[in-house]
Amino acid sequence: TFGKNQFTGLLVAEERNNKYNTFYAQRNHFAVDIDEFDMGSSDKTDYDNGGSSSVGSQIGYIYRLGYVYNNRYMFEATGRYDGHYYFAPGKRWGYFPAFSMGWRLSEEKFMENIKFIDNLKIRGSWGKSGNLAGSAYQYLSGYNLVGGVYGFGNGTMVQGAYSPQEANPNITWEISKKSDIGFEASLWNNLLMIEADYFYERRSGMLLSPAVTVPQEYGLALAQENAGEMKNHGFELSIGSQYSLNNGLRLGFDGNISVAKNKMVQIFETDATYNNPNRRVTGRPFGTPFGYHALGLFKTKDDKNGDGIINADDGYSVVQFGEVHPGDIKYEDISGPNGIPDGKIDDNDKMVIGYYPGNPSMTFGLTFSAAWRGIDLGLFFQGSAMTSTNIANFQTVAFQNNKSNSSYEYFNNHWTTQSEDAKYPRATTSPSGNNSQISDFWMMNTSYLRLKTISCGYTLPNSILKNLKIKSIRVYFSGQNLFTLSKLNFEDPETPNASTESVFYPNMKTLSLGANIIF
Repeated sequence: TFGKNQFTGLLVAEERNNKYNTFYAQRNHFAVDIDEFDMGSSDKTDYDNGGSSSVGSQIGYIYRLGYVYNNRYMFEATGRYDGHYYFAPGKRWGYFPAFSMGWRLSEEKFMENIKFIDNLKIRGSWGKSGNLAGSAYQYLSGYNLVGGVYGFGNGTMVQGAYSPQEANPNITWEISKKSDIGFEASLWNNLLMIEADYFYERRSGMLLSPAVTVPQEYGLALAQENAGEMKNHGFELSIGSQYSLNNGLRLGFDGNISVAKNKMVQIFETDATYNNPNRRVTGRPFGTPFGYHALGLFKTKDDKNGDGIINADDGYSVVQFGEVHPGDIKYEDISGPNGIPDGKIDDNDKMVIGYYPGNPSMTFGLTFSAAWRGIDLGLFFQGSAMTSTNIANFQTVAFQNNKSNSSYEYFNNHWTTQSEDAKYPRATTSPSGNNSQISDFWMMNTSYLRLKTISCGYTLPNSILKNLKIKSIRVYFSGQNLFTLSKLNFEDPETPNASTESVFYPNMKTLSLGANIIF
């Protein structure tokens, strides 16, 4: 620092080398209670061993240079030069610079007469970042071993090897170029504090699998390519306030919200999806879910001839997935190859069936605080919106994976002849092929607002403590997850799209009473 100038700098070199070696052995059905491997069963099905190993290395060079003049004008330049073992020689290194600038207008002379502004700063930034995509060594031709595929001599079966996927020596970093512009302000002695940002991101080189098929004779899967491009933009806003009254009451509030939307500019897809406006992936958010539009459940009255099967004899001529019965899901025949309904449900009838899968477009939080004469109160709310998830799992599908359900969500809400307006389809001994199709029947809006934490306490006054030889006592009550406002009430609405075997129950409520005592 000299005069009105301030310089900061940082240089870092980091290197990481990983070597993993694993080994395991097991033996079952011990005849005696002695923990020695050779005391176990000699049956080959009762013992096994194996192991694995891997290596990896990376190195990075980082710099950060900053300059501030007169506490008003700020500039910073940062960068990384990284090399990683994921990629082939010649593709391993990436340079990722970033720049940011700030201007504190509140320090300028022309702002001196604006008394209600305590602090006002505008800022902007631009930068590149690299993302490791896929898995390591995709630039090499890898091989898998498989047992018992070749017979020699007396018929003894021996191992074989096969290459599961093409190699692509051109795979390299995904690149994200990001820019941000925003401001922060503090007004009326912190009565109002605002921070707002708008951001834009363009991601290129996203690693994707080609959406084409090759003849079986080709013998291996096609390699992934750095071919995807995505745009993302949105804003972040934070508003806070602190205020003290003459009677000693102190109040505080902080709120924040973030909204982001992305769309795929370039992605592999076939003509069958690109030329169908309902199924086109290009121009839509990454991971947009597609499926069928459900019209509800078939009812008993739809089976006009009373044979338990709904078909053309009942006046319903649309071909779905196998036999359909009262209590099964009914899908809309949207279009055929020519855009005209064709009397059957197939890929041409798919459409967008939900918001971003598992990734809310909007997140927000609210914090309230108050303190008065030893009493303190704090509340923290959090939530998200513009999101949905697929709820078809063991809690909502009967006998999923041939297992009995452990949730009353399905049993209390499934279709029967006495409850034809039920939420879920009829019970079958195994999941019905018709009812297991991906559709908006199973998509649920998972927006929510949750009281995440609450804390209330009382600190005893010193006039009481001085005779007890205690420095301070605070008794308190606290709670977590006390209530959640959401349409999804049988599992946590923060649950991402998951497999049918995953278990996501509602978050547990926690209540605590306690005291903090300092002697």
